[in-house]
Amino acid sequence: MSTYVFKEQFERIYNETYNRTLRFIIIKCNNIEDVNDILQDTYIELLKILSKKKIPNYENIENYILGIANNIIKRHYYKKKKDNIVSYYYDNEEEKEIEVADSFDLEQNIITKENVNKVWLYISNKDLLTVKVFYLYFVLGLKISELSTELNISESNSKNRIYRTLKELKKYLGEESDKGD
Repeated sequence: MSTYVFKEQFERIYNETYNRTLRFIIIKCNNIEDVNDILQDTYIELLKILSKKKIPNYENIENYILGIANNIIKRHYYKKKKDNIVSYYYDNEEEKEIEVADSFDLEQNIITKENVNKVWLYISNKDLLTVKVFYLYFVLGLKISELSTELNISESNSKNRIYRTLKELKKYLGEESDKGD
């Protein structure tokens, strides 16, 4: 197989499967900071398989890649467990669920180019489920109903996490801007 055909084949597979693979990895990860490493390792593994001229069945290519990703995730966390690195998972099932209207514009209200890093730092310090909800909703653009189904939580719980954290962010960023004045 020529290098050009090989590269073209890999790029086509990558483009066709990237979004679903990313979503799968986000849902399965125990730490949002590991997502990029696992995603990269998944496609490197696929590249190794393709370079050995083993061409997977294209009818099931997405499932094949999700299988690779699942194995990478298992290896990643097994290695961390072996190295005694512990990820803390906070899940408060007793949270009060409140119905909240879906009428806000995130970009208009809180995110500007200057504070994106502050926002991500704040979000990454929240519990894992809240980080996943934010990532799936704002980065991948999933609807609340879709991310609730993927994460196996109620839509109300998803909305509460989004709106509560947005409220906290507004307060946090407001206080930050007051300190700068």
